[in-house]
Amino acid sequence: MKSRCILKFRFTRSLEVIACCLLFSAASANLRPDAELDCSCFDFPYSNFNRKKNIKSKFGSSPHTGGGLNIGDAVLDFALNGPDGGESISLSGLLEDGSPVLLLWGMWTCPAYQGLGTSKPFDQCSYKHEWDLVEEYGDRVKVVHLVGPEPHPLAPDTNFDSGTIRMNYWSTVRQPRSYKDRAALARKISEFTHPKAFLLVDGLGYSQFKNQCVWCTMGLGARTALLISPDGTLVFKQDWFHKESAAKAIFDLLKNWAFEKPPESEEDDLLQKKMAFYKVFLTSPPTNGG
Repeated sequence: MKSRCILKFRFTRSLEVIACCLLFSAASANLRPDAELDCSCFDFPYSNFNRKKNIKSKFGSSPHTGGGLNIGDAVLDFALNGPDGGESISLSGLLEDGSPVLLLWGMWTCPAYQGLGTSKPFDQCSYKHEWDLVEEYGDRVKVVHLVGPEPHPLAPDTNFDSGTIRMNYWSTVRQPRSYKDRAALARKISEFTHPKAFLLVDGLGYSQFKNQCVWCTMGLGARTALLISPDGTLVFKQDWFHKESAAKAIFDLLKNWAFEKPPESEEDDLLQKKMAFYKVFLTSPPTNGG
């Protein structure tokens, strides 16, 4: 019985890898164009967030995760750079090899990111939980850590949720008003970001820049998270990143994608029938003497 369980585990693991490689690679992302991104929300950085220009006043509550995207909607494409420049990285490029992508925001003055939350939904929200998630799934899912506006900057800068000053002991920096200053904060964050994750800085500047297009369109919070399937659709979102819940969503996506994705060819159809047979075999109880 023990040897059968070991064989079953090894076979299951191999089958999972084969399924991810064959079926995920067959997917093609159907993203909305980056021309639809909102690149000037709340008039920042031309002015501070204020009582009339903040997330709550515009949408009624904060966070406004996904910018109104619903589960099953196509996500918008974008391209950003890391804190040290280099070639830009696009969402379409990350999805190109058929890997799912997790978009995850985390800024320096967010107490939940710093690990100061002790109750749900903040109890598994820190950089340490993010690290553990990447350690567990980083070979199968591309995790993108995005840096946008600071939620709790030093006065006289204001909070983007309410447009008011919301300082506390975790408020250690002013709100960056230039890409250079935001990239400097991102370099601090890089020390706490898993090397397998992609650390990207949302745009920031004045007339010559597009301002925080990704955050304005799909972030709109301090620690929001979006899980995107290989075909470019939103399959899971969190107002506050929670490691256990995110891990379950990733596991379910990896497990179910091969069986739920409509076949695009006779080869896909045949492969899915084989996979369905193996799934029944792997989940069936052992026979007597087996």
